[in-house]
This record gives sequence, structure tokens and C-alpha cells, in this order.
Amino acid sequence: MRLAQILSYMAMFLLVPHVQAAERIDFNRDIRPLLSDNCFACHGPDANHREADLRLDQRDSLLDVERAIVISENPDESELLARIISDDPDAKMPPPGLGKELKTEEIQRIRDWIEQGAQWQEHWAFAPPMRSQLPEVEETSWARNEIDHFIGARLKESGQEPSDEANRRTLIRRLYFDLTGLPPTVDQVNAFCEDTRSDAYEALVDQLLDSPHFGERMAVAWMDQARYADTNGYSIDGGRHMWLWRDWVIDAYNQNLPFDQFVIQQLAGDLLPEATIDQRVATGFNRNHMITHEGGTIAEENIVNYVADRVKTTSEVFLGLTMACAQCHDHKYDPITQQDYYRFFAFFNTLSDRGHDGDGGRNATPKLRARSVLRKNQAEIQAIESELSELRARMKETLPSQVEWEEEAREQLAQRGQNLQLHPVEVIKVTSPNRAAPYDVMEDGTVFLPSASGRSPSISAKIDQDNITGLRLVFEPHESFPEKGLGHGRGRSMNGSFLLTAFTASATTVPSDQVDLYGQLNIARVTASYSHPDFPPVDCLDERDANGWSPHPKNQEPQHITFQLNQPLHASQTPYVTAMLVWGGGHGLTGGKYRLYAISGEDDGSEIPPAIQELLDLSSDQRSPEQQIAIRDYHNSACEPLRNVRHRIGNLEDRLRHMTEEHEVMVMDIANQPRDTFMLARGQYDQPTTKVTPGTPASLPPLPADAPMNRLGLAQWLVQTDHPLTARVAVNRLWQLFFGVGLVGTSADFGSQGEPPSHPELLDWLSVEFVKNGWNTKAMVKQIVMSATYRQSSQVTLEQLRIDPQNRTLSRGPRFRLQAEFVRDNALALSGLLVTRLGGPSVKPYQPYGLWKEISHYGSTPATAQVFVQDHGDDLYRRSMYTFWKRTVPPPSMMSFDAPNREVCTVARLSTNTPLQALVLLNDPQFVEASRAFGAKLMVRPGDLDEKLTFAFEQATARPPTSDELDIVRGTFERELKRYQKDPKQAAQYLRIGESDKAFLEVTEHAAWASVGMLLLNLSETITKG
Repeated sequence: MRLAQILSYMAMFLLVPHVQAAERIDFNRDIRPLLSDNCFACHGPDANHREADLRLDQRDSLLDVERAIVISENPDESELLARIISDDPDAKMPPPGLGKELKTEEIQRIRDWIEQGAQWQEHWAFAPPMRSQLPEVEETSWARNEIDHFIGARLKESGQEPSDEANRRTLIRRLYFDLTGLPPTVDQVNAFCEDTRSDAYEALVDQLLDSPHFGERMAVAWMDQARYADTNGYSIDGGRHMWLWRDWVIDAYNQNLPFDQFVIQQLAGDLLPEATIDQRVATGFNRNHMITHEGGTIAEENIVNYVADRVKTTSEVFLGLTMACAQCHDHKYDPITQQDYYRFFAFFNTLSDRGHDGDGGRNATPKLRARSVLRKNQAEIQAIESELSELRARMKETLPSQVEWEEEAREQLAQRGQNLQLHPVEVIKVTSPNRAAPYDVMEDGTVFLPSASGRSPSISAKIDQDNITGLRLVFEPHESFPEKGLGHGRGRSMNGSFLLTAFTASATTVPSDQVDLYGQLNIARVTASYSHPDFPPVDCLDERDANGWSPHPKNQEPQHITFQLNQPLHASQTPYVTAMLVWGGGHGLTGGKYRLYAISGEDDGSEIPPAIQELLDLSSDQRSPEQQIAIRDYHNSACEPLRNVRHRIGNLEDRLRHMTEEHEVMVMDIANQPRDTFMLARGQYDQPTTKVTPGTPASLPPLPADAPMNRLGLAQWLVQTDHPLTARVAVNRLWQLFFGVGLVGTSADFGSQGEPPSHPELLDWLSVEFVKNGWNTKAMVKQIVMSATYRQSSQVTLEQLRIDPQNRTLSRGPRFRLQAEFVRDNALALSGLLVTRLGGPSVKPYQPYGLWKEISHYGSTPATAQVFVQDHGDDLYRRSMYTFWKRTVPPPSMMSFDAPNREVCTVARLSTNTPLQALVLLNDPQFVEASRAFGAKLMVRPGDLDEKLTFAFEQATARPPTSDELDIVRGTFERELKRYQKDPKQAAQYLRIGESDKAFLEVTEHAAWASVGMLLLNLSETITKG
């Protein structure tokens, strides 16, 4: 039988050219991947699924002479090879039916390895990196630093040569995107091209490494790995506040915090001696995971899920290992047992966190209040205060538009009430989801709440009229309430009052206990009979718990608030209305007695406060100076000419508050009574078995002798100078940032299922260098981008494509599409709209209307982040890394460009090419507005048509256009100009998109220039790093 097998294999072998016979087989590179893919599942680390008590992942078992699995230099007597080539289905390995079968060349590779002596190697990633000698490079003039010696040697080995250095225009654009995520200006490009200094390139690198935008660029990738988001995830996906941790990351990169300290502070900053507030904020890294407070879930199971997420993230981010595979059983491919997993688990199972937490927009325990680390930027604080003074002075100017407004306001007030009718609704019931509340509904439909409970009541009612234009809530005082007021508020500031923080309503064909998202009513305007200056009625339309409408201090007289609808409501179509009210969180700020009405007609002038109405009855010369100031300030607070000034003031006040006041962030801690950790049968939370203590995988080096058995000891273990994984993984991720793929292509998996390094000696050399230089991230980045390898032209030849289509040998420079955030940032920067300030809370730029409705639970929970409320002013144009990230519905334009949802750790993004990306660039309001602003810049720029077009092309691509390209762009401008001259209304409609200031330019020419801007922003070259 054995002879027949051998003869059969020899016959097959003779038919195939023996091209690899002379090549030296490397076990880790050539053999281990084959065994891992085809054999380890049954003959690997997992003891519970191991067959025939045979391990092919261990030397002693694989080379066991008695079992003759592999006989060195004798493939024909090796059972391994015999089983692989067997025709007997009972003997063949891998067994038929598993879908695994080795190819002819792979079988030959195993034969060659055995013939060459079957040299065994431990898995490369589990041995400490060794600094090898630099390979000799024939073209010494090409190599600029040590990196190039390794790349040059590999290119020579594969019969290739390096590409020429890219031109300066390409290099500066590449550097700007790689180190800041932003494009250079035309002036910056020209200055670099004209810089004749020998160290001009290095000076540019140093300048960009010192840029505050370097920290932002690096933080984007780290946020993916740390699964940063602004919501909790799961079904309800309510809001959270973690931006202080994001600020810490940006600052850490900008301050060049050594990577070992970067690791220690994020894993165990709270356990450092005399830990600072900023070090405790850093531990938010392992609180970025998803959290739930949803009914029906089991708190103990949730805790296990949270800790498992910390294990997965920590092992993947710092070790490059898929440790999560050992949660239910021993790892099938890597030497990680289930016991190893739960000992690692024990490091993260000591928090005071709760299984149900994070409701109502509140951060889950443990948490703390802190100021942003960016508070240290006193220069920015002073600049904000100075600009606020100037803008507030503008708000005190008397504008010509005030006279016209006063006349219109008097006319509205004269008609007030004549065009409005109130219609009582039939209240069906009042409910308070998730919280029992003793609501009484009187015969006339008045809702009465005798005590301060029931934070989110829903009123289900029926209407009888068509053409309903709005809803009104009328509040009445009651003698049983504090101060005989309108609500249950207690305390000096709001005694007897209430705070209505949110209002939403829907219309349906059948009664509903909660707001129906598909029938949700769009509210156009909110007015009130009276409002506190700090709590205007419009604040009911956002979700912030701290603001809303309050009639305080006029709490002893009836008050009302009116919600005007965008579209009339008809009882003949949708006769049932559900209205949800959300009251302020603390101090019992709930309304006590109120009634819902439907209204028809318009309540003209209702938004004008009574005090201002009285002043409108006086002519200008009858008013006192104080009254003149009051009516001027009211006009300026609402008039259109100062709209953007008001937005700017609001943005700056928010910014100042975010930099100087304390805010909440989730952190790590140690509970007073930490939980015990048990191994869990099949990973089930309710099936504990053996109790375990904290520890690291037995296949890796032990903890330092003096390390504490907690997260601090774990962090110190990770950054030991001889740790085999941490530095390799970190360096590989840096390489991935700049070349699109790491030296290890599977950057999340350095185990046996991952790819071996394309340049193992280079990876080890860089890893040792990284540690030797004090874990200096900026120095390592500089080392990479200063290399001739990085500076190569990305232009590819047919020969290069034939030999190495994926560029794994690095015979050419990196070229790939910008990542999602930088595509948008690039458009905003080119248009001049980008607001570049650092840090602060997340913002909500344009988003398709109603996008969150499909998954929102608004109306059944006090959770936030259920209704999207767009921001205005500067917040529309912040860098994309600050965009509010809702896990279940991430920003759609960025998802189209392959951004992850951040439900779990992501160490490498996918890169796809779909029509959706072109549709985003052509239709997203952010990009349409950017093209408008870009067009306005071009239109007012000095020069003739071709000069302007050339500048525009250079701005987008960092190079001048060819004559053919210039002809195309010129033709686009001329064609679009003719089109818009025939239809000026279409031009005006196009230019209305977006909230940024509209340039007072001739509309048809401006629209034509905007079309040029759109063309250039859509170029493949514009959104590609070349």
C-alpha cells in the first residue's frame, strides 16, 4: 500500500516542473501556514477536539521518531506525507468532506522541507524580536536609512528594482495626508517645491509632526481600535459622553507620550501611584465597549459580555492575538487555553460596573468628572474670549432691519387670535414607560400628577378635526404644588416650576401608547406664552437633558407652549395622536397639571414675549434708553442678518465651556469587593466551573517578578523590553497607516492563522529600534516617512503588476483612497469651510432626514440619541473625527467609504469601491455646499479664466493640469455657465444648499464655478493619496 502511494505521488510529481527544488524552505513562512490551515483544528492546541492525541503545532509531537510522523530527510517514510497523498478515504488527511485539500505545489513544499532536514521553528511572533545585521545594498545611493537596506535586499531577491522617488508635489501631498489627514495649500506646495535646502524634506516632516493635527490624524486610527462611539450600542443605543477620553488621545499623540506610557495609562492609569485625573481619564479606553440597560437582559450575562469585550480588545490591539477564540474552548490554532483566557479575563473583572446601566444619557458607573486635557491651551482660551467680546458687541448694534421688523410685528399682533382656534382632544390614556406614575385624567382631559414622578409621560388622544396646524399644552397652577405653582420643582432656583426638556408627537390610524416613529410629526416652530431667558421653548426640540422650556418665575399663572406643524394633520386620515413629554431630570422638575389641545390656523406673533409686545405699543421716541436696548436685543436675537453671528457665539461659548468646565467620562476602577472569576463552560455566564486568578498565557513570557497581579501588572508586562508581541504589533500598525497594509498583512492576528511578515527582519529591526528609542512614536513615524521606500513614486508598471500586484515587496510607493474622515475633511479644507479647532464634544453635521427613525426607541425610554438634531454654525464644519457616532446608525457618508460601526475593535478597515461613494460626493449636502464655497473662492480670485482653473486644479491635486485636463475643466465651466444663464432659478436653487454664508455673487456664474468645484472634488486623484 505504502509503495503504491509513493509511486502514485512520484508520477504526479514528475508531471509538475520542480521549480522549488533548489529553494530553501522556511518552516514559519512555508510550512506552518499549511499545517495551521489544514491540520491544527484536529491536531492543534484545542485538547477537547484533538484527534489521535497528535499535535502538529509542537515540535516534540511532529518530529516524534517513534510515531514516524516526520522523519528528517526521509519524506517517503514520513507518515505526514503518506497521509496527505493517500487515496484511501479512511487514511487521507485532511479527511475528505472537510473542504480542505492541499495543492500539488503545497505538497511538494512539505516534501522539500522534510528532505532538507525538517528544521523546526517556534512561531515567529512568540520569540522576542532580534536586531539583525543590515543587508548589503548595491544601490547605496538609493537607500536613505536602515529601512531601505531590508527593502532593497528583498527587491533584489525577487528580481526587482525600486521605483524612482516621487516628485515634490506628490511627496508633500502624501506627507500632509499621512501626518495630518489634511491637504496642503497651493502656497505650501509651491514653497516646498522652491525650497532648495538639502534638508527641506526633513524640515517638512518635522513641521508636520509638530502640527496639532498630527494628534488628530493618529487618534482616528486609535478610535477604531478602541471602538470609540457616542452611544452605548445594542437595541436602544442611547447616548453617552466619552469625548474627554478622545481629547486625551489627541493630546497624548501631540505630546509624543512614549508608547509604553500610552499603554500603561490606558490600561491602568487609575492604579498608578498618586494617579492624576488625566491618567484616570485615559482608562476610558476599556470603557468604550457597548453597554445596555435594556429590559429583558440579564445583568450577570451583560457583565460577562463587557469583560469579554475588554479581553478581545486588549489582546487584539496590543498583542495582535485572537484570544476571544478561547472563550468557549481551547484555541484551535494558537497556544492559548481556555484557562489562559479566563486568567486574562480576571484582570478586567474587578470593576464596580453594573450589568444594567447607562440609561437616560447618563454615563455608566464607574465615572468621574474632569476637565479636558486640552484646557492647557491658554492661548486658545484667550482667543475665544477675545472673539466673543467682538461678536457680542456686534449683537448690540442697532440694525436697519429693526424698523421693518417692528412694523411687521405690530401687524401680526393686531391679528393675533383671529386666525387661531383651540380644539380639546379626547384623552384616551396617559402612560409612563419603564416607570409607574399615578396620573389622573379628569373629565375634561386635564392630566394631573400629584407628585414628582413619571419623567416621560405619553398622552394618547383622539382628534376630531381636519386641518390641524399644531398642538398646544396649557399648564395651570395648583395649590398642592410647591409655591402653589405649575410644577413640582423644589429648590431656590426653580421652586414650583418645571422643565420640559423634550416634546415629540405622532399621528396614527389606531391608538398608540408611545410615539410612532413612522407617523412622527415634524415641528416647524415652537412658541410659548412666557419663557425663562435660559430656557426658551425651542430647546424642547433637542435631547439635551439640561435644557428645555420653563416659564419660571411666572409659576403662579397659567402658561402654554405651542408646537406648529410643518404639514396639517387630518382626523379623517390619522385621528389618533400620541404626545410624549420628557421632564427635567433633577429636583422634581415635572409639570403637575396640564391639558393637550389641537389648534387650527396660525398664532401670529405668539413668539414675541409680553414685555416686548408692550414696547411695540410705544413709538421709538417714547421708549426709555433701557427699553430701546431691550427691544434692540430681542430683535437681534432672532433676526436673519445676525443668524450666523448668533451661531458663532453659541459655538464659541460651548467651546469655552468644554475647555474650562468639568464634564463626565467613564473610567476604570477597582470595586470595594471585586468579583471572583471562574472559567465558564462553553463561555456561558451561568455555568461557572474552576475559580481562577489573574495571569497571562503560559505560551508567553511570565509577568515581571515584582509586577502586581492586576491591570497595572498586566500593562507593565505588555511593555517589557523583551515582550515578543507588543512592539511588533505597534510598529506594524504604524507601517499600515502609511503603506495601507502592514508588514504583517493580518494586523489583527499575529498567530498561526495570520500571515507571516513580508519582511521579518525589517519588522524585528524596527521593533527593537522602537523600544531602544524609548517607545518614541514620532521618531518611529519619522524613520518610516524619511525612508526612500516611502518616498518612491506610486506609478506602477506592467512588470510590477505581474510580479507583485499587491506591492508586498514594496517596489513602489503607497497609493490608496483616503479614508472616510479624510475624504470629507479634504472637501471642507479645499472649500475653506473647515473649522480646525481641536477636541471637544461630538457634533452633528448634515444627515438624511429621519435616518435614525428605523432603529430609535424614542417614546419607550428616556434614553438620548434617539432623535437626530442637526447642529449649526461651526459645528457643521468640524473635522470628521468629531462627528457624532451612533453605533447602530453611523454617519452614512462615512460608512459608504468603509468606516466601521465601532461596535467592536477594528484594527484595519476594509477598502471597497462602490457607486454609493460617487453618489455621496455628488449629492451629500456637505459636499454640494463645499463645491459652492470652493466655487465662490475661485470666482473672486484675481486672474483670467485659465489662471483660476489652474489654481483650482492645483488646490485639489497639488499639481497643475495638463493642457487636455485644462480643456476639460474649461469646457465644464463654459457649458455650465450657458446652462445656468438659461435657467437662473436652477442656479439659485443649487446655491441655496448648505448653511454657510452665501456669497453675494452673480448667481449664474457662481453656479458654474460651483460646478467646477464639484468636478474637482469628485476626481479620483482628489480623494486618493498617491
